[in-house]
Amino acid sequence: MHCLFLLFIVVLSTPVFAADSVRVDTTKRRPVVVTADKWLTDATGAGMPTIQLSSDILNRLAPQSLIAVLPLIPGVFVRDYGGLGGLKTFSIRGGSASQALVMIDETRMSSAQNGTIDIGLLPARFVENISVIRGGVCALYGANAMTGAMDVHMRVPESTSVRTFASGGSFDEWRLALGASASIGVVRIGADVESLGTSGSFPFRTDQFGETYTINRNNGDAKSTSGTMRVEADNVGSFTFLGRTTDRGVPGAVVQGNVTSARARLSDDDFIGLLRIKLFTQPTHSLSLVGSARHLEQRYADPDATITGPGGIDVTYLQRDVSFGVVSKSVFSGALNTTRIDANYADLSGESIITDSGSLVLRKSIGISTDWQWDGALGSPLDIRVAIRVDGFSDMGWAVSPLLAMKLAITETVALRASWSYNFRPPTFNELYYLNYGTRSLSPERSQSIDFGIAVRPWSWLAVDVDVFSIMTNNLIVSVPVSPVITSAQNVGAAQSLGMEILARGSWFDGRLIVQWSYTIQNVTDQTGRASIDGTMIPYSVPELASVLVQWDDSIWTGSVQWAYTGYRYAQAGGEHTSLLQPFALIGAQIGVHVRGRNTRADVRLQVDNVLDEAYVVVRGYPMPGRVFRLSTSIVISP
Repeated sequence: MHCLFLLFIVVLSTPVFAADSVRVDTTKRRPVVVTADKWLTDATGAGMPTIQLSSDILNRLAPQSLIAVLPLIPGVFVRDYGGLGGLKTFSIRGGSASQALVMIDETRMSSAQNGTIDIGLLPARFVENISVIRGGVCALYGANAMTGAMDVHMRVPESTSVRTFASGGSFDEWRLALGASASIGVVRIGADVESLGTSGSFPFRTDQFGETYTINRNNGDAKSTSGTMRVEADNVGSFTFLGRTTDRGVPGAVVQGNVTSARARLSDDDFIGLLRIKLFTQPTHSLSLVGSARHLEQRYADPDATITGPGGIDVTYLQRDVSFGVVSKSVFSGALNTTRIDANYADLSGESIITDSGSLVLRKSIGISTDWQWDGALGSPLDIRVAIRVDGFSDMGWAVSPLLAMKLAITETVALRASWSYNFRPPTFNELYYLNYGTRSLSPERSQSIDFGIAVRPWSWLAVDVDVFSIMTNNLIVSVPVSPVITSAQNVGAAQSLGMEILARGSWFDGRLIVQWSYTIQNVTDQTGRASIDGTMIPYSVPELASVLVQWDDSIWTGSVQWAYTGYRYAQAGGEHTSLLQPFALIGAQIGVHVRGRNTRADVRLQVDNVLDEAYVVVRGYPMPGRVFRLSTSIVISP
């Protein structure tokens, strides 16, 4: 890590050439789209620390999917099961994936089935910004936001344009997209269709009974077609439709004596509708109606999994989710109040879901929350936020989640913040009812989250955030072995997470050059009192995470270098050396050129992932691809 701190010192020592305004290059007809202020502004306010990646930053980085930018955020660990088609989930501050809520426009996407969503398949079009909150915020968003939440905000561009995108890369990877947006009066309409695929076959090294072999990863192919349509008007509301159909191989883990599940397949059809209507808006009060509906059908088939019978496994799952809510915002004597009432229905059916009434399980819930914010309370430099939410579940009873936060501006460039919250997560359908795994007597997880932070802007070109945190979780749900081949979901006691996060961002040359450095150190330990396990690290909690981004963008050239470090982890409880996963560091780079015509903008980029061809795994038994080259072209025509 010495080289990381050295790079940070070099960045701080660089002469200052920055300015806090947008520079417009009149000779090249293209403004620099990121200002120092937008890049360096702290988005937290009075509450848990928040990082926001704007559409300007996303356009500069041009990620193939949102998964590529998450390692830039301190405290975030992306669990990747290998390659473009592999499952991808994320966690915050050492928690599990089901303890971090994923939303689109403040509408929850994390499923009741497993508490997660494959974030590799989230929409990348019409994204206005991505906000990641680190720390428990169940008081604001409800269940599962125990360690934090990610919200993808969408917005259709105001300009009329047609966009095409094409890319191709190593391991037969390809991606094609076509989209358009238009403004008709005050209404903006956007539509986008994307198709992608990969052969999923890449070489990797494996140790089999003391001998190292290089073989190809098979059955990792994937094809996915997705569509996004959004209609919105600032004073009326928005409607968003997301659809996706996917077919992919599920190669399984590489273990001693077995390197692949040669014929396992997973296909899904996922359709989501999001609605937000502004019923009325006044200077001091507004009332909105929000709603969502989701229909997800999945089929998993593995003819070689004969443990359930000679015909193998062939099961179909159907998940349905419907929610409605009313959101009221009012200003009272300088305080902003947001009150929200939500009702939700979710069900899941499938042959491996076992209940007293058959293979269908359902959950109904209702929640009401109120959130009060005082900016400059009583004329002081103190911001205060108080929130509380009450949730009731048809199968889990009631839960109360409070939050208290404050932020004190010491000077114009230094602010202190502190927050506390009490959070919860109900067991998922899989943890309760999945065949040979679920336990119906499970209790919800509860946690206390405490955070202290400081935000400093010592110079106009530099912003630094430091946070220390503690998360104490009770009724922790983990998978406990009950036989050589079967595990069971059980409440086992407690876990504690203690850590510190550092984030430094700089901007030079009128925003052409941006630099970011992040570092997380944390200790996430088992506190259950179980012999040989108590005090050891929670599986897949990472004690050290770090990243560096250097990005340049002007009227002609764009380029970036990104370095990300993931420390060691244990794949199993108890900290046995046999389950130790080695740390790894990855370097990604890209270079591109902007071409501008009268009504046309084109970008051509060459991207390289894993520049040093590192052999590594994020999850035990799931090898990752080596060096990946990718060439992409995007064209935007604005009549």
